[in-house]
Amino acid sequence: MKKHRKILAITLAAVLILEVSGCGRREHADKRESDAAAATPTASPATALTEVPTAVPTMPPDGTVEGTGSKPSETLPVHRVSNVPRAAAGELSVIWLGHSSFLLQLGDKNILCDPIFSERSSPVSWAGPKRFTEAPMSAADAPEIDVLFLSHDHYDHMDYNTIMALDDKVGAYVVPDGAQNILAGWGIAESRIHALSTWESLSLFGIRFVLTPAQHRGGRGIGLSTLAGGVFLSDGAHTVYYTGDGGYGEHFTTIYETLGAPDLMIVECGQYDKTWQSMHMFPEQSARAAADLHAAWVIPVHWGAFVLAMHAWDDSIRRFVTAAEELGLRFATPEIGQPVGYRDIASFTEHWWEAYQ
Repeated sequence: MKKHRKILAITLAAVLILEVSGCGRREHADKRESDAAAATPTASPATALTEVPTAVPTMPPDGTVEGTGSKPSETLPVHRVSNVPRAAAGELSVIWLGHSSFLLQLGDKNILCDPIFSERSSPVSWAGPKRFTEAPMSAADAPEIDVLFLSHDHYDHMDYNTIMALDDKVGAYVVPDGAQNILAGWGIAESRIHALSTWESLSLFGIRFVLTPAQHRGGRGIGLSTLAGGVFLSDGAHTVYYTGDGGYGEHFTTIYETLGAPDLMIVECGQYDKTWQSMHMFPEQSARAAADLHAAWVIPVHWGAFVLAMHAWDDSIRRFVTAAEELGLRFATPEIGQPVGYRDIASFTEHWWEAYQ
């Protein structure tokens, strides 16, 4: 009986990880018409990477994973986030909240992306991947959120408990097509939800949102599929591009050619495996994607909170740093919860993870 229970528990854990991350599903390719031609580049070419180096391959030769363990044996540094003041017009700042959650301040507007403050990334509270670092911010401590952006509906990016706890503070939601049905089912007013197709755009609070393509797919439940995407934001003073989840492809070059080079790129970097390489990038590919975008600065995310793949907790950041240095990228590596002002971003390059095992 004990053996059967152990087998059942292992099977359930595997299913939950696949369900949470969407791994093992076929690659998503959106076939709808785009209005890419209407997307106006608003990047800052003076600070962008002007050439795309070719030294680092877009795929590691063997797809191997390395490192010390799937979870750190020591407690990682987490900065508590509360009483966040609004930024001034023309400013840009970001706070990485672990995994792919981050608070972006674009001018005096607050944009929260893919928040998950729960203990587990799972459709249930009693099983599934559990955090190995504390969430640096609670819904109670969160500031007023002008826009909450969701890249797709997987549980590690669209968390029911987090969103419902935050809802009273949220002005509007921007989501890929399909995710709006989930939010509406949770009782959120449809008038506050803006669903976009790939390359579709809208302006809210003086900020332009463009849903960019991603080689990924959403969907909760076996056989279900919804759109996944990244987002390119501009307020006239700065541009920010968040990849969301997804595999490496030519769409990164297309995004650059259509929208220009972002001042800041927040790139997926973690939870990869050769089995689902079309759905999640290896760290070397994350660096290459940033080079394709000619990004002025890059911050790697999708790590530091949950174990959703069979690689060491620090494998992604170590390999990303090596590849990014070879490509000549400018990248920042803040600790979880650490506020990063764009003017001072060059001071957030410490390899802090090297002090932890």
